Amino acid sequence: MKEIIPALLVESEKEFETKFRAIEKDCSLVQIDVLDGTLFPNTTWFDPVAIGAIKTSVEIEAHFMVENPIPIIEEFKRLVPTFTRAIVSAEMHRPLGAVVGHIHDILGLKVGVAINPETPLHEIEEVIHTIDQLTIMGVHPGSQGQTFGDSQNFSSPDAIFEKIEQARNHRKDLTIEIDGGVTEELINPLIKAGVQRICIGSLIFRSENPSDKLKELNKFIL
Repeated sequence: MKEIIPALLVESEKEFETKFRAIEKDCSLVQIDVLDGTLFPNTTWFDPVAIGAIKTSVEIEAHFMVENPIPIIEEFKRLVPTFTRAIVSAEMHRPLGAVVGHIHDILGLKVGVAINPETPLHEIEEVIHTIDQLTIMGVHPGSQGQTFGDSQNFSSPDAIFEKIEQARNHRKDLTIEIDGGVTEELINPLIKAGVQRICIGSLIFRSENPSDKLKELNKFIL
């Protein structure tokens, strides 16, 4: 199933609820960006108590861009009823296989691994056949509104598309998600390249009407 996934990278509970309520009726899944400053410089608001208190049927996946994701993931599982998929960053200094195994086998959650634009695919070879989803970052994590390709970290749009092709050739049944820097012009090429899920943040939430913008973007994948 191909889908546009609104990405929520926020600084406060008020900002989260405002953005979430703006698009809630137009999607079945949202992504929450979780940064605590331990793996990348930026921080975000991601209080699982407050998130779990929001009554909704929308499924939630969260990208844990943190050095030690397991304790936070356990809190999300305990407190957020619609939380179903945890995505961890391949760049953390933890044994990736053990982390993925704990999320899937012990916590019973769907699990994804995200790789930065500059991270080669072979660095996740140990888990690529056990994960539910590969999230390929189109920008370096930490802020929305960046340009797809992340040239500052020695990557390019062509390199991102090459990585998508490599992943698709490596495992035909793998769900591939792209996250960061996506423009309207990139949606169709990304889908043709083999991407099923496209995370979009600033393009949706910097528009005058996020709901209308999401509806417009969804037309690209029909």
